[in-house]
Amino acid sequence: MAVLGFTGISLMLLVTLCQGAPTDVQEGTAYYNFYDELAQSICTAAAEGPSFVFAIRRDCRSSAVERTCDDICTSRRDAMRATVYNQGSTSACFDAVHVYKNRPVLAANPGVQTDAEEVGLATYRYFSAGCSAKFCGPNYCCCVVR
Repeated sequence: MAVLGFTGISLMLLVTLCQGAPTDVQEGTAYYNFYDELAQSICTAAAEGPSFVFAIRRDCRSSAVERTCDDICTSRRDAMRATVYNQGSTSACFDAVHVYKNRPVLAANPGVQTDAEEVGLATYRYFSAGCSAKFCGPNYCCCVVR
């Protein structure tokens, strides 16, 4: 029997890759960059107009908290441009988010809503005010290249 085009061993591999907790760093699995992917999705959804969007991690340790998202988006312009084959010429921060880590993992719900009404993932969106934040709040910067 095929499920969404997957059969036999490929279906077992897909199920295996999708198991695990987002709080576990499991290189080679669907959760290896879970928080990065979540932040990238938020930033992309928040972007206005045609642009290249990047969610860049921000270090919240006290020694690094002076670096704002404005600083990070500006200083990483060349690296972002290189990712998109040197398209665009300017970079800027347009939003900042905090992705809360170590949240509970909800049960899989292939046919029933097993963990209905349970609280799972959490994020906080700072909007453009987060771009200049010099406190440990935003742990991802939403950067744009145009």
